[in-house]
Amino acid sequence: MGQPHPVCLVKWSPAKAGVTCQHECIPLRQCPQLVRLLSNATPENIGALQRVTCSFRNREPTVCCPRNTNLLPRNCGDSEGLTRIIGGTEVPLGSHPWMAVLGYRAVGSSTTEFLCGGSVINERYILTAAHCVLESVLGNKKLEVVRLGEWDLTTDLDCFQPDNNKTAICAAPVQDFTVEEIIPHPNYNTRVKFSDDIALIRVSSPIDISGFWVKAVCLPPQNIDVANRSNNVPIAAGWGITELGTTSNRLLHVELPFVDRSQCNATHRGDIVNEQICVGGRAGQDSCGGDSGGPLILPGPRGPPYLQIGVVSYGPSNCGQQSVPGVYTYVTHYRNWIEEKLRP
Repeated sequence: MGQPHPVCLVKWSPAKAGVTCQHECIPLRQCPQLVRLLSNATPENIGALQRVTCSFRNREPTVCCPRNTNLLPRNCGDSEGLTRIIGGTEVPLGSHPWMAVLGYRAVGSSTTEFLCGGSVINERYILTAAHCVLESVLGNKKLEVVRLGEWDLTTDLDCFQPDNNKTAICAAPVQDFTVEEIIPHPNYNTRVKFSDDIALIRVSSPIDISGFWVKAVCLPPQNIDVANRSNNVPIAAGWGITELGTTSNRLLHVELPFVDRSQCNATHRGDIVNEQICVGGRAGQDSCGGDSGGPLILPGPRGPPYLQIGVVSYGPSNCGQQSVPGVYTYVTHYRNWIEEKLRP
């Protein structure tokens, strides 16, 4: 028989003075820091747990879990090259500096295929979709490289020649990383199609986010309803399949308007949950195969800082259909989960 859960061995009540928590209280089992504290159930540790206990739900305590907010950079979401977009256009060199492209290699192959996207959220972590990292989905392919600072997949050094024939502008060399740890959401695909389609990748060494070409994107606060609080239009970016039926060598981006949840639910036969958001539904404008895991960002009133509000999850197999929006993981519901998983 297995060992009983430590919660069953100790009883305590919330502190009499009450608990002031600056964010949402969560079940104790979802807070690794406090579970570790409980594993050594000294009077001091139980007292500390009591001081952060908010309430009880079905006899299980909810707690104000310490957040790793300090591991997310304050200087984030800046992109000097991002301007207003028409549909499906090539991005200016240096735009979307948080973009990651994920390279895979099939067993026995010597070729790396770039099949998914992601985003830099701090100097060690990439945010992407769970279906881009799970072995059960990848089959005989293995995630081999995380590439940052990329623009044109076909060139060793990315350069842009201005129309006025001035000296070409060249980016810094790309940053390539191997993977140290993959953290898919434990509930992926268990509620509805592609539910909780979100994952973190910890890269093997620190990312240089201090320069111009690679930066972190900002994450939205927990549970803020950005779809109903912004007049701005979200932007998706990636190297995925274009209207020509082939992937793009250069990074593209497109503005995709919010779609009402009830309308999206009707289109997708009731398979949309609160942790998903729908955008698009315009003919010829969409994210598509190869864009999975990439960010859906929302500009502020004057541009930066840019917030990542979504992760590309799924859409119609024939991308860019009128009145058929794409479905994205709604990042605002996962802020706490992300912070709980980060480590220095």
